[in-house]
Amino acid sequence: MAKKISKRKKVYPPMRRGFIDVVVGLQWGDEGKGKNIDALLSSGNYSAVARFQGGANAGHTIKFNGKTFIGHIVPSGCLHKNIELNIGNGVVVDVVSLIKEMRELKDLGFDITKRLYISNRAKLVSYLHPFIDQADEYMRNKSKNKSISKIGTTSRGIGPAYSDIRARRGLLLGDVLLPDFKEKEKSLSEFHMNILNMYKEKYGFEIPEEKIKEAKVKWQSDLKEIKKLQICDLSFLIQQRLKAGKNILAEGAQAAMLDIDFGDYPNVTSSNTLPANLCLGLGVPHTAIRDVYGVIKAYTTKVGGGNFPSRIQDPELEKLFQSAGHEFGATTGRPRMCGWLDLFALRHAIGLSGVNKIFINKADICLSDKVKVVIGYKTQEKNSKKVLKEFPLYLSEIADVVTEEISGWGNKNFGVSEKKKVSKELKSYLNYITKKLSDLNVKIISVGTGPDRDHFFEWEK
Repeated sequence: MAKKISKRKKVYPPMRRGFIDVVVGLQWGDEGKGKNIDALLSSGNYSAVARFQGGANAGHTIKFNGKTFIGHIVPSGCLHKNIELNIGNGVVVDVVSLIKEMRELKDLGFDITKRLYISNRAKLVSYLHPFIDQADEYMRNKSKNKSISKIGTTSRGIGPAYSDIRARRGLLLGDVLLPDFKEKEKSLSEFHMNILNMYKEKYGFEIPEEKIKEAKVKWQSDLKEIKKLQICDLSFLIQQRLKAGKNILAEGAQAAMLDIDFGDYPNVTSSNTLPANLCLGLGVPHTAIRDVYGVIKAYTTKVGGGNFPSRIQDPELEKLFQSAGHEFGATTGRPRMCGWLDLFALRHAIGLSGVNKIFINKADICLSDKVKVVIGYKTQEKNSKKVLKEFPLYLSEIADVVTEEISGWGNKNFGVSEKKKVSKELKSYLNYITKKLSDLNVKIISVGTGPDRDHFFEWEK
């Protein structure tokens, strides 16, 4: 009897799925994330950049082929013509800022209209949100209650926009395409005007009626332009891209120490800045995340209100750092406070974010023969000071810091692009940091030595 021949099933190799890498700041923002995102995009490994939180309060300066662009809401990959740009549902969209940036990019030769996709679930910043933001800062500044301190916001309306969403009265970007948008917008604007009238009556803060009218006309004009853009279910789009084997780079705004849940509350931003929010801010599963890149400076800066434990106590030396590092806000122009590298806060941020790779920027800037590094915080306990083991609830609790001192390296490392050419002092500093973080399973992969795209060297592979 002939043997029955079984048909063998064809075995196909598993379909390659794409992944998402994320870049976040590990200090108080302004770490130079845009430059590192640009470097990652230049590798050719990614098809898109996606913003997952924040709004036009985030400023990034990007240089490419001799062109400079200062953006606030457009993702950092805008100067790479083959990169898709995504604005996620976790972002609050200032339409005036977005249209302005798109026009500026077009003047530079980068029309991003066809490669920009915006989530229909992104939050809409109204023309009155910035005024409410300003009114709240005014009230805080005038308050005699010490528990109500000025936050130092950018007055872009970010906090009020997020507040409206949490109170379930805000507008989504997709609403602008619906027939009942005018009715929804009118209702929200009436509510906002009542708030502004309260600030006027109780605190004396008043916005001229003409100024409000101008803001409304401009906002409504730019809304017409927004309607022409690709507003979509971005979560679905990104998941389709991942299924097709495309890789995406997610871009965090602000930084870990400004996270609304884990930063120095209330001196924080209005969104969750940690990588954990990527899943909610883009609508993707956590299994899609591969590497988490953290960005720091070789020193630390902070802008806005609140305590800053590592701040350089010599005002003249701080000014030298501000000048050499161009430490002025890209959004507001405010000078940033400058401090020594804060390893105590950095370890806290790494623990919160799950970072496994670190970029260090501005390692070319060193204005003193000796640099300090903060390795601990102290609080006042009756007649003595207690060294903390864990991060404090409020930075206002900090009475002193524990520091270690290391030799400085001056300006001799500017533009260095090879590890072998790095000064021994800077190498010692980087080895010191590496050793201090050795138990956290992270590695320093790149060190920046200037503003240009080729001003960096690889440290670990």
